Amino acid sequence: MNPIHPTELTELAAGLNRLARNLWWSWDQQAQEVFYDLSPRGWQNLYHNAVAILREVSAYELRVRLQEPGFADRVRSVLRRFDAYLTDPATWGALNAPALAANPVAYFSAEFAFHETLPIAAGGLGVLAGDHAKSASDLGLGFVGISLFYREGYFQQTVNHENWQTEFYTHLNPANLPLEPVLDAQGEPVVCSVKIAASTVRFHAWRVNIGRIPVYLLDTNRPENEPMYRDLTLRVYGGDSTTRIMQEILLGVGGVRLLRTLGVQPSTFHMNEGHAAFLTLELMREKIASGAGFVEASTETRKQCLFTTHTPVEAGHDRFSSALGTRCDDGYGFARDADARGDESWPRGR
Repeated sequence: MNPIHPTELTELAAGLNRLARNLWWSWDQQAQEVFYDLSPRGWQNLYHNAVAILREVSAYELRVRLQEPGFADRVRSVLRRFDAYLTDPATWGALNAPALAANPVAYFSAEFAFHETLPIAAGGLGVLAGDHAKSASDLGLGFVGISLFYREGYFQQTVNHENWQTEFYTHLNPANLPLEPVLDAQGEPVVCSVKIAASTVRFHAWRVNIGRIPVYLLDTNRPENEPMYRDLTLRVYGGDSTTRIMQEILLGVGGVRLLRTLGVQPSTFHMNEGHAAFLTLELMREKIASGAGFVEASTETRKQCLFTTHTPVEAGHDRFSSALGTRCDDGYGFARDADARGDESWPRGR
């Protein structure tokens, strides 16, 4: 059999690297088998991580494997199906909900469970969010996800010699994960900010490709931030109530600001639980800054938002004191601004 042309070898290798950074492979058995065959031991030891496999296998070794006719045929087949999936013009969403292509649903969740490669979820709420994202991809719906990049993820646990649970965290290296930095036209990270208490907290974002749809993870681990804010996105549901409310301000307010910066204009803002509730204040702030009164801003914001609850019991919802909220809020000053305009629609005393 004729050897594979060097140009095709380069294209197949590039295709595998592109595939590794899209979690479509995580629900396609044949794609997983390709990465497994490249390094069976690595596949087991590296938590079935396609990106890490391609970093472990040298470029020379990959090209040698791709010259095996049987393996090359399997890679071609997987890449053809992957490309066909991404470019299919006749998805359910394209035929039945075409308006969402230009104005997608923005789905905010404090956690997304996609795969063990990316341990940024704690349980059922994340599984629900991850399945929504995968289903939206399969349907071809206009959909974009917003969450946080927890660089130590959720803890793993062992039992010590005294039969007590002990927890440990694994530091996540973005280079070994199915992530892409969100960059501007000059190739620089897109940086946005929110005001928390008296500080301006800056954040960048990572994009996770879930088939056809993106999920953006906000990350405050930046050198210009104070240490406490750099660690704001350290762990899933980490810290005390102060940390939690700050995380939720970042998720809700910061998520809206990132979407605006990227030019994404959602038709609907979907809150998966109340962790992203601060996004409603950001949407109202935008409207009030454009001259709307409180009632009008509130009414129009309600039309844009949806809320679902995963845990419909009191213990499943965060409660923050008014003092904590006042100390940590994003400096909206709605009442102050209303007074300056003489706006009587703002509900005093609340």
